[in-house]
Amino acid sequence: MGLVSTLSSEELAQLDIMIQLGCSTLQMSRRITRSQCCVRNYARDTMAHGSAKLTRRPRILNDRNKRSVVR
Repeated sequence: MGLVSTLSSEELAQLDIMIQLGCSTLQMSRRITRSQCCVRNYARDTMAHGSAKLTRRPRILNDRNKRSVVR
């Protein structure tokens, strides 16, 4: 799967207005020519949109504990 460009500021403004008007995700996606999934993800949590997600497994040992481990 390829990397898709993020929503522009104009698209975000349009989506905010359409969310307030109560438009469906299908109507919004057709208006800005983006997928319904993209629109749905933005509408679900507008404040966290575009922020990075923690994608890796958390480490068991932190840096301090690593130094105390004797090899």
